[in-house]
Amino acid sequence: MKIPDTMHAVILTGHGGLDKLDYRTGIPTPRPNAGELLIKTVAAGIDNTDINTRIGWYSKTVTEATNTGSAEGFKPLAKTTCSPI
Repeated sequence: MKIPDTMHAVILTGHGGLDKLDYRTGIPTPRPNAGELLIKTVAAGIDNTDINTRIGWYSKTVTEATNTGSAEGFKPLAKTTCSPI
Protein backbone atom coordinates (compact mmCIF):
# COMPACT_ATOMS: atom_id res chain seq x y z
CA MET A 1 0.00 0.00 0.00
CA LYS A 2 1.37 3.41 -0.97
CA ILE A 3 1.72 5.91 1.89
CA PRO A 4 0.01 9.22 0.98
CA ASP A 5 2.21 12.32 0.92
CA THR A 6 -0.15 14.31 3.17
CA MET A 7 -2.78 13.70 5.84
CA HIS A 8 -5.43 15.55 7.85
CA ALA A 9 -4.72 16.47 11.49
CA VAL A 10 -6.07 18.37 14.47
CA ILE A 11 -3.22 20.42 15.92
CA LEU A 12 -3.17 21.74 19.49
CA THR A 13 -1.86 25.31 19.04
CA GLY A 14 -1.73 26.42 22.70
CA HIS A 15 -3.59 26.51 26.00
CA GLY A 16 -7.19 27.72 25.89
CA GLY A 17 -10.62 26.90 24.53
CA LEU A 18 -11.69 24.98 21.48
CA ASP A 19 -10.18 27.76 19.34
CA LYS A 20 -6.78 26.21 20.15
CA LEU A 21 -7.68 23.04 18.23
CA ASP A 22 -6.88 23.66 14.58
CA TYR A 23 -8.08 21.25 11.87
CA ARG A 24 -5.58 21.17 9.02
CA THR A 25 -5.13 19.36 5.74
CA GLY A 26 -1.92 18.90 3.81
CA ILE A 27 0.16 17.87 6.86
CA PRO A 28 3.14 15.77 5.70
CA THR A 29 2.57 12.10 6.50
CA PRO A 30 5.27 10.75 8.85
CA ARG A 31 7.64 8.23 7.31
CA PRO A 32 8.49 5.25 9.51
CA ASN A 33 12.14 4.48 10.14
CA ALA A 34 13.60 0.98 10.19
CA GLY A 35 11.83 -1.11 12.82
CA GLU A 36 8.83 1.28 12.95
CA LEU A 37 5.42 1.15 11.33
CA LEU A 38 2.76 3.64 10.32
CA ILE A 39 -0.83 2.94 11.36
CA LYS A 40 -3.72 4.31 9.32
CA THR A 41 -6.21 5.93 11.70
CA VAL A 42 -9.80 6.22 10.53
CA ALA A 43 -11.28 7.55 13.79
CA ALA A 44 -9.92 9.10 16.96
CA GLY A 45 -11.17 10.57 20.20
CA ILE A 46 -9.97 12.67 23.08
CA ASP A 47 -9.94 11.98 26.79
CA ASN A 48 -9.51 14.00 29.96
CA THR A 49 -5.72 14.14 29.56
CA ASP A 50 -6.10 15.79 26.14
CA ILE A 51 -8.57 18.32 27.56
CA ASN A 52 -6.41 18.99 30.63
CA THR A 53 -3.36 19.54 28.41
CA ARG A 54 -5.30 22.01 26.23
CA ILE A 55 -6.55 24.04 29.19
CA GLY A 56 -3.06 24.11 30.73
CA TRP A 57 -3.82 21.99 33.77
CA TYR A 58 -0.35 20.37 33.68
CA SER A 59 1.59 23.51 32.76
CA LYS A 60 3.67 25.33 35.36
CA THR A 61 3.42 28.51 33.26
CA VAL A 62 -0.39 28.73 33.50
CA THR A 63 -1.30 30.65 36.65
CA GLU A 64 -5.00 31.44 36.14
CA ALA A 65 -7.83 29.02 36.97
CA THR A 66 -8.15 25.95 34.77
CA ASN A 67 -11.34 24.61 36.31
CA THR A 68 -13.61 25.80 33.47
CA GLY A 69 -12.55 23.00 31.13
CA SER A 70 -14.04 22.99 27.68
CA ALA A 71 -17.27 24.68 28.77
CA GLU A 72 -15.95 28.06 27.60
CA GLY A 73 -15.66 26.74 24.07
CA PHE A 74 -19.32 25.86 23.63
CA LYS A 75 -22.17 28.17 22.63
CA PRO A 76 -25.61 27.60 24.18
CA LEU A 77 -27.80 25.23 22.20
CA ALA A 78 -30.93 26.61 20.60
CA LYS A 79 -34.22 25.00 21.62
CA THR A 80 -35.34 22.36 19.19
CA THR A 81 -38.72 21.08 18.15
CA CYS A 82 -37.67 17.45 18.56
CA SER A 83 -39.91 15.30 20.72
CA PRO A 84 -38.30 13.38 23.58
CA ILE A 85 -37.87 9.67 22.94
